[in-house]
Amino acid sequence: MVSAVDIPVTTVREGTNAEDMANAIFGNGVSVLSASYTGDIDSAGIYNVDTNAALGTTPGRTGVILSTGEAEDYTNSSGEANQSNFTSTNTSGQNNNSDFNAAAGARTYDASYLDVDFIPDNNVMTMQFTFSSDEFPEFQNSIFQDFVGVCVYGQLFEREVCYGFIDTGILNITTYENLYVDNTSDDFNTEMDGFTLTLSLTMVVNPGQVNSIRIGIADVSDSSFDSNLLIAANSVQTDLVAITDSVNVDPDGFNTINVLDNDVADTGSTLTVTHINGKPVSINSEITLPTGQKVTLGANGQLTIEGDGDEEDFNFTYAITDGVNTDTGFVNATSIPCFVAGTRIATPNGDIAVEHLRPGDLVLTQDDGPQALRWVGARAVAATGDFAPILIRAGTFGPHGDVMVSPLHRVLIRDCVAELLFGDAEVLVAAKDLVNDHSVTRQIGGEVTYVHLMFDKHQVVFSDGLATESFLPGPQTVKSMEADAVDEICAIFPELDPHTGDGYSPAARRMLKGYEATLWRTAQAAA
Repeated sequence: MVSAVDIPVTTVREGTNAEDMANAIFGNGVSVLSASYTGDIDSAGIYNVDTNAALGTTPGRTGVILSTGEAEDYTNSSGEANQSNFTSTNTSGQNNNSDFNAAAGARTYDASYLDVDFIPDNNVMTMQFTFSSDEFPEFQNSIFQDFVGVCVYGQLFEREVCYGFIDTGILNITTYENLYVDNTSDDFNTEMDGFTLTLSLTMVVNPGQVNSIRIGIADVSDSSFDSNLLIAANSVQTDLVAITDSVNVDPDGFNTINVLDNDVADTGSTLTVTHINGKPVSINSEITLPTGQKVTLGANGQLTIEGDGDEEDFNFTYAITDGVNTDTGFVNATSIPCFVAGTRIATPNGDIAVEHLRPGDLVLTQDDGPQALRWVGARAVAATGDFAPILIRAGTFGPHGDVMVSPLHRVLIRDCVAELLFGDAEVLVAAKDLVNDHSVTRQIGGEVTYVHLMFDKHQVVFSDGLATESFLPGPQTVKSMEADAVDEICAIFPELDPHTGDGYSPAARRMLKGYEATLWRTAQAAA
């Protein structure tokens, strides 16, 4: 147990207004125009802490807190921390908000939320936050799942776009274990029984135009047991964006990834990794994740990840700075791009199941007609978590049948929205970035066999009529494969550098990053 230290909160009752809260959390690259607050006057305010008082429970030394109870009850001022069995206040916050009801799938209570009109400089905006609740762990998988909702409206879109619903059922000690902190032993200075590490929400916005955002929190199904959203000061910004990375790590092996390669810094400043999974690091620091894997920081954003012998999916965070701004990124252990066994590939002799193809067989390609396969590989894995295949239902992207691919396998998208946004009428989008929970879904359960097809160069092929990519070696894919498979590929392509992917052809089309795919998907739905 730790001693309780009061974290001061200046609430709405005490004079903090919506503009104060908006100006506290919005930072560089964003201009705030107006703001309003809806909720109980004791459920929102600006918090201020010193490093010792925070004890790792807040996303920054100052920022905004939104609560379904009383914001000042996040801590108590004396004695030992977290001595109450539960914190529960039925406030005068809004009940039955239609947006929150739809997001939660149930009636909501005690909502407190901040509405802000703003103009961003760039098309991607981030927000750093923590979520905490006294519903952990007893009600984390029940109907009583308090949640955070963020909705954005911009002139590019004809309707509101909602993001990042975090609740006690999505993130807890059994799901995304590395991102959750258990406080049932009262080790941290908060009255909440559990909370997240500092997380980051990446949002697509319309630059140079007026956008609106709603950031809120609500009780679900009843008004009991309180939850809190803490947003770091100056963290809602567009100048620095940490983009999610994916990597495969064998249970008894290791892999290295440069997490800075795809991060976006509008200032052009040098980026530095400051934290791994919430812990401060410097060069050669080694962090052991709650799931057992070890992560070591090298120079220039290189992270070496070592397996712990267990076959499992895992995630962790890293924090970066450009000297002015900060952001938090994610690393997901995931599979490599490939077809699911049973997928039928177009050939000059008709459609053939991918697992029956062999090197030398001719396959129809979009750009170069029939081309001979140079290498075929296969691997069976458990279809769970980030390794679960993606099902694209028939007709989703034109005249094609049902197709199952790995989460990172890219699909060719061809439409005017892509050309408008990116200057290319055809782009490649990872299947995981197309998931919409109706026509594109994850298929969890059992075992799945993934098959890789490789040509003399990167190609677009046809899988059950859907245009998809062939295997493209790169720093994350080649190094994630078993050693004998890498040796086989390098024997066929001796000019290939297995550590970088250099020496092979460029991608057949522009490959959208995750946030670009979100922008395309949202704009396409609104078109």
